[in-house]
Amino acid sequence: MKRLILSFIVSAGLITSVAAADFLNIPYKNIKEEEKIKFENDSWTDKVSRRDNDYIIKFISDGTGNYSEFYSSKGNLYFTTGCQYEFVYKGDLIGYSNQDLKFYDFRLNGNELIKRELTETEVQALFPDFKIIKISEFSQSTNSLKVKKEGVNFKVILLNDTDRYFYHYSFTTGNSKFETYPLKGFLNIKKRGMIQFSHFGDNTKNTPWFILLVR
Repeated sequence: MKRLILSFIVSAGLITSVAAADFLNIPYKNIKEEEKIKFENDSWTDKVSRRDNDYIIKFISDGTGNYSEFYSSKGNLYFTTGCQYEFVYKGDLIGYSNQDLKFYDFRLNGNELIKRELTETEVQALFPDFKIIKISEFSQSTNSLKVKKEGVNFKVILLNDTDRYFYHYSFTTGNSKFETYPLKGFLNIKKRGMIQFSHFGDNTKNTPWFILLVR
């Protein structure tokens, strides 16, 4: 009985730890479902008053969280971002795709949505405290990459500069210690070791794993 209780306590602790890690803060406020935004004077804002009857509202596709959908209050505009996380920054609407591991900028030209992928320089400017590691930097023969840990909390962004797709990918490890963010490619590494980024542990041609060796 004592072993059962101890096992439950340990399991509960792990669940709590993972849950807490999954909700580390990102320095930009995610636009929540049913939140309102506006595009006017070639600029986005999330400051929408109750008196305003011309705005755009966010919904989550089918309640699954696969991507965001936006509808205008007047019913004359609809678009999807293909992202799971959007925020307004200095008049820009920025989206992050957990499947692409990429950031995008969105603008409107009339009722047409213009989507542009952010450059590495632009992403670095948004997250100056994070080290960017590009997918193309991993060895093509072993899919591994050695990096030196910088500081107690080593914040990393895996930025996809390839045409690969990372649906159902996640981080696992046996000896390193890290925390994750709502943005899939973001890590806060606290202890050196090996970190595996994979599709349920697979290592195939279509879903190769990526091994980060933190020294």
